[in-house]
Amino acid sequence: MKTIIVPTDFSTTASNAADYAVHFAQQVKAERIVLLHAYEIPVAIDPMMPGIQIPEIDGFRESAEKRLYQFRADLLLKYSNTGLVFDIHAVYGSILSALEDFGENNPIELVVMGITGGGALEETLIGSNTVHIAEHSHIPLIIVPAKSSFKPIQKLLFACDFNDAEKYIPVEQIGNMQQLTGAALMVFNIEAEPDEFEQTFPGTVMGESFAVHSVLEKLNPSYHFSHDENFIEGVNHFVDEQQVDLIITVPKEHNFFAQLFSSSHTKKLAFHSHVPILVLSKNN
Repeated sequence: MKTIIVPTDFSTTASNAADYAVHFAQQVKAERIVLLHAYEIPVAIDPMMPGIQIPEIDGFRESAEKRLYQFRADLLLKYSNTGLVFDIHAVYGSILSALEDFGENNPIELVVMGITGGGALEETLIGSNTVHIAEHSHIPLIIVPAKSSFKPIQKLLFACDFNDAEKYIPVEQIGNMQQLTGAALMVFNIEAEPDEFEQTFPGTVMGESFAVHSVLEKLNPSYHFSHDENFIEGVNHFVDEQQVDLIITVPKEHNFFAQLFSSSHTKKLAFHSHVPILVLSKNN
């Protein structure tokens, strides 16, 4: 891995994500961090409207670039001994379009984003830029919770749905992260108590489990199972108990995050506020 992209809106959480990215880059021996800022013209100023002054549009770009230069200067001062190269890239449009624009000429290996905005996680993450990227992009994404600080990654947890494992598990991507970090890989499956069908036909469940073992065999993971009616609480407990450093998820449906961070759950911060989440796209 050579380059890590860090989108920023210059918020505290975005700065925290940049700090995480720097330390992560050192662990995986990355060479460059690109600070990416996507700016948009306020609704009251439509660049397609007759009469809009080009200098006004240029002003937004110049302001964005000025803030990026300052952000880079702060990071260079803070991390002068890392040997990392810090580049900047300002693009008009959404973050997703900015990533696509950058990726046309530069292969993107990893994006690191913070949970932007103020307030509780479930109020700020759902529908935010971070989750929009996770749901609509195939680029590996590390989501860094606002209160997270970097810890050397020694334990990876793959929260795994056993259904159709051979069709969706991105073995190569998971293996790459395991190799880059040198971390141990744990596969964790949590389900509600067995239903009547599973009790009557246990072979189906065993078959799904065997499929996962076959797909992930070369990664030599350890396997952990739990029955819990509350998926979030079950994962939270395991993450805390095992001191997991990075959770890997592969959303199969667009409503994954809505479930994951639902405000109906008793814990305000899913997976605890200190544990980042690596989102990988399912195997095609």
